Amino acid sequence: MDRMASFGPSLSYHGKIGYLIEPLADPTGCKEVDPPYSDWIALVRRGGCPFATKVRNMQRSGAIAVVVGDPDHQSNWITMYAPGDTSDINIPSVFVAKNEYRSLLYLSKLVDTPLMILLQLDDFLSWPLLDVLMIIFVSPSIIMIFIYISWHIRQRNRKYNEVASIHIVSSLSMKHFDLDKWIENEAEECAICLEEYLKGDRLRILPCKHDFHLNCVDAWLLTQKKFVSKHVSLFV
Repeated sequence: MDRMASFGPSLSYHGKIGYLIEPLADPTGCKEVDPPYSDWIALVRRGGCPFATKVRNMQRSGAIAVVVGDPDHQSNWITMYAPGDTSDINIPSVFVAKNEYRSLLYLSKLVDTPLMILLQLDDFLSWPLLDVLMIIFVSPSIIMIFIYISWHIRQRNRKYNEVASIHIVSSLSMKHFDLDKWIENEAEECAICLEEYLKGDRLRILPCKHDFHLNCVDAWLLTQKKFVSKHVSLFV
């Protein structure tokens, strides 16, 4: 994990390939050293002088890039700033956290020959701004659309389970209302539309023996509920 300095050029997409070497004459990079190798990348520790001074000294010492780290403090990411004019700095520099710095230092001294590395920014930091904005704003929108579709499907399934199927409704008995054959305690009006039955009206008879206008109760059972009223009748 690394962070580019606020001064000097940025790393290109392809990064920098070189030999990672700690300048033994001055591990802090606060003074110029003899180039230990061609195409070398200076690994220096934090402290002793400003960041820009370190980079300038390593640039004059032939380094193609500089890696600065803090071996003593868990500083995580630090952006290296520099006051004043830094237009003379023409090599990239990055800051690495404590663990990364110690790992790089260990690997650079593990063998006698210089360690070749590819200095490259984390992929996330090199993404174009548009890609980052799409992740930040578009991803939540996609999640919200998915949640809405899931909710809509659940509502539709719930609605489907609450209404009666057409083949069950059509199988219920029906009759034509005839006032001459009306007997006491039979309903004279439809409890749904509250209109009185007229001779010849088609009535649907539910299992509870209550009757309603066929059009009224069929529409209710097919689009609203499986029952007309918990006090009047229940149809499952």
